[in-house]
Amino acid sequence: MTDLLNEEQFATLKNYCKIDQSFDDDVLKQLVDSGSMEIARAIDTDLTPAELIKDSRFFVALMKYVEEDYYYRGTGSEVMRFPLQNTTVVNVINQLRTELGSDEQ
Repeated sequence: MTDLLNEEQFATLKNYCKIDQSFDDDVLKQLVDSGSMEIARAIDTDLTPAELIKDSRFFVALMKYVEEDYYYRGTGSEVMRFPLQNTTVVNVINQLRTELGSDEQ
């Protein structure tokens, strides 16, 4: 488990990513930690992921971020990556940034 996600959230993340095994749990935990910090700081540099994790939009954006990083890890420039997931994450960042009144754009 990560410090950020509880057991139920971690199970939901693994289900979302269609991961049945547990041998990559450490990889997932690292992706959760780095991805959640990246998303939180994109919203506001003073926010922590713990302040946002209860917002379902943040959690869904985090799952999308982790899924994409998990499945595209180790690929190089020869692999075409479509920005579909990224668009959703950016939309959530912009919504939360606006709602929380951050001046950073």
